[in-house]
Amino acid sequence: MTEAELLDLIAREEDQGIECKAAVLSRREIAEYAVGIGNAGGGWVIMGVSDRRPRKILSARMPSGEELTQMRHSVAESAGVHLDLDVVDTSRGPVLVAGIPGRPRGVPLHTRDGKYLIRLGEQLRGMTVTELDLIRAEAGIELTARPIDEPAASVISAAGLEELRRIMTETEAVPDLQRLSDTDLLRALGVLTDEGQLLVAGLLLVGKPEAIRARLPRAAGQSLRMIRDTDYDLAERGHDCFAIALRRMRELVNANNPITTIMYDLVHAEYPRYPTIAMRELLTNALAHRDYAGPSTVMVKLYRDRLEITNPGGLIGGVTPGNILHHPSVARYPTLFQALTRMRLANASNLGVARVFRDFLREGKQPPSYSGDEHFVRVTVRGQEAQREFVDFVKDRPDLEVDELLVLRHLTLNREIPPGTAAEVCQRPVGDARGILERMAAERKLLQPDPAAGGQPGEVYRLGPRAREALGRLLDPLMDRRERAAAAREKVLAALRERPLSNAELRSLTGLTRYSAARLMAGLREEGLARLEGARRGARWVIAERT
Repeated sequence: MTEAELLDLIAREEDQGIECKAAVLSRREIAEYAVGIGNAGGGWVIMGVSDRRPRKILSARMPSGEELTQMRHSVAESAGVHLDLDVVDTSRGPVLVAGIPGRPRGVPLHTRDGKYLIRLGEQLRGMTVTELDLIRAEAGIELTARPIDEPAASVISAAGLEELRRIMTETEAVPDLQRLSDTDLLRALGVLTDEGQLLVAGLLLVGKPEAIRARLPRAAGQSLRMIRDTDYDLAERGHDCFAIALRRMRELVNANNPITTIMYDLVHAEYPRYPTIAMRELLTNALAHRDYAGPSTVMVKLYRDRLEITNPGGLIGGVTPGNILHHPSVARYPTLFQALTRMRLANASNLGVARVFRDFLREGKQPPSYSGDEHFVRVTVRGQEAQREFVDFVKDRPDLEVDELLVLRHLTLNREIPPGTAAEVCQRPVGDARGILERMAAERKLLQPDPAAGGQPGEVYRLGPRAREALGRLLDPLMDRRERAAAAREKVLAALRERPLSNAELRSLTGLTRYSAARLMAGLREEGLARLEGARRGARWVIAERT
């Protein structure tokens, strides 16, 4: 670049293609700008120039030739961008210019640590899932539908095929499908063409680790058994195919999955801390919906008290942590997902998340929680033991829906549930949630309106007598305390209508402590229902309507 060309560049307005900096940036910062400007179509980072117009060339220290080489290598390795670095000598001093090419068609750039950045105007920001999908759609064919160049036989793992068939037996896939030869099976799953070319989806399902690593270097998985947040005592990493990776992740969980035994007359029912089928569904979702073009790996972390499953790539198609239970299914990679659907390992009708919730809720456990952003999704599962009362309650009512189970579990921890809270718990509109509560009260006889809670009748619900009796000790102790306080309140008001009461008589009547009794009476006084007359030993509480 000549001095005249440089002066012409720095005279322009800063936009997504030009970034001026007073000093030479660090390699990490250059890599981030290379990604952001590359995703925006390419441009320049000009270092040694003031960033405000009229711009001036400053006397910044320029890197040596060896340092420039290291910068090129570092950015190419961390961001996949090959910079054109040039020190331009001008009459006012040297300036470092980094020429940044535009991204390849259909391929979004990212940093080594998984940041998808884009330069818009003068801002460098993270890309949204929609923006990423639009870029990838430019290629004209989704990743897992692309054929690979190598002969299918040379990249298929015999162990992967064997494990795939074992999974199909477990999921009770169509028997005719299971009886097919290996080649016909892969064709039936839609991952092998009639000409014998294996698609990327087939490579991911049953490919050899070295073939997957060569074609998709980021398509790795990692499982850790954590001692604490920063340390682990067992780790497995690799580029295993889908079938093998799923088995190994399940083995890690199952080896550290204590069982609760509930004894009946002739049967000892066993309930793992992490339900087996639910875990298969969660791990399958992580492997199926992850971003295979992204820089990160699927990560399974097993702690003493919880399990965390993290996969790269944010939720897509309008799915959020707050609507994932009922939102229509959206596949990041339709070819791979359709193969899993034919195996009955995935479900195109979005029944999978509901089934996971159901498996946890039937045992009285909190369902998984979802979090994440445009770059990742994390599922956190608390380690919990099965609750016999809830198990027995559900066994007597096998037709309970997931929404109803969510409401019931909420009411084992809370005294009441209004429609607004039910809407959040069930991930439904408020009108639908109100209908669920009304049906559970009128038809199921599991709930009852709570007019004493304030508001209009039917606006707040609590457990009905039969449900309270069946669930017994599971109910939050706070509920008992609240109900005792409510009973004490009614008892005091009834007694005050008969005669005045001293503080000592109040405590004797209700069994409350001095502090609790004082708090109760302070509340009645604020409500205008009682007042204190007299002082010291002569002080007596009287009903307000008597004065």
